[in-house]
Amino acid sequence: MRIKRRFYSLAPLVPLFLLLALIDRRTLLLLPLALMGLQWYFIGSLFFVSVGAFLIYTRTGGFYGLAVMALALLALEMGYLDRENAPLEHYAVLLAAVALAFPTYLLMVSVSPLLPRLEVTALAAFLLVVLYTFVRLATD
Repeated sequence: MRIKRRFYSLAPLVPLFLLLALIDRRTLLLLPLALMGLQWYFIGSLFFVSVGAFLIYTRTGGFYGLAVMALALLALEMGYLDRENAPLEHYAVLLAAVALAFPTYLLMVSVSPLLPRLEVTALAAFLLVVLYTFVRLATD
């Protein structure tokens, strides 16, 4: 019996690079790194850090920055799930964890009006990583 390889991780890359191209078209140079990152987790981590560094360099934050980082994390982790041939329930948990970043961000923006947008985005992205780590450890 032949095991089929899934490529669900390609789905978040399309909106991710559309959003990145709105800031600067040179971000399309990250596409080969992103595609290799779907196969190798270390390269994917480099891609994730590169996207974060680009957002910091361009001083991009807010909901837009969070959406870009959420899509990058989604692509990276879905690549891992694709490699492991994980059940579809794991994809649902991943999508739920990433989706919870947006209400968390909106809550933080409403609670902390004195903080700059980039700090609120960084705090929301940190909560996204903590939440996803908790969910991943809870399901393993």
